[in-house]
Amino acid sequence: MSGRVAVTERPGEVTTDIGNTVVYLIPADGRTLRTSPSRAPIAMNGKEFRPHVRVMTPGSAVEYPNQDPFSHNIFSTAPGAAFDLGTYPNGVSRAATFRKTGAFPIYCNIHSKMTAYVVVVPTPYHTMAGNDGRWTIAGVAAGSYALHVWHERAPELVTPVAVPATGVDGLTSTLDARGFVSSAHKNKFGKEYTSTGKDRY
Repeated sequence: MSGRVAVTERPGEVTTDIGNTVVYLIPADGRTLRTSPSRAPIAMNGKEFRPHVRVMTPGSAVEYPNQDPFSHNIFSTAPGAAFDLGTYPNGVSRAATFRKTGAFPIYCNIHSKMTAYVVVVPTPYHTMAGNDGRWTIAGVAAGSYALHVWHERAPELVTPVAVPATGVDGLTSTLDARGFVSSAHKNKFGKEYTSTGKDRY
């Protein structure tokens, strides 16, 4: 099955992050689908997380290799996914396992502008949109589902969809990001980052 995602922005604003959209299917009857845990990286490079969003299934681990010539301290305080990997230098990689479903923000305790998301979904039917908003999920069994479309800047969109044995194409979903307001996060101690506005390194 396939479709396309669009984002409604405020007047004059242009969507540049459509590729951060997560699309997944949950059976409408509430049954549990079998998933397998996996491992995937989110690298630190140029004081950024790359990729910005990872979609995983429960029990999966995300590795955080440091590709910068300085140290990072990756952490999350999100309920159900809190962890602190400590400070480590270039060439080192550490990992955190995600056992619960949800969208979990990931930060660096040294660099206040670094943010990523790990979206954990209880289904093998998941994908991410391309830079043109198009997405494809292969091998979906026939049945009734709830189509979930997640993006960090918009309320999650949930739409019922019936998937025939022949599949379904051309689905369209429009997220509304007009109410999004960017806000600063706290460090791992729940405090503000340094008031100088500069990273320590």
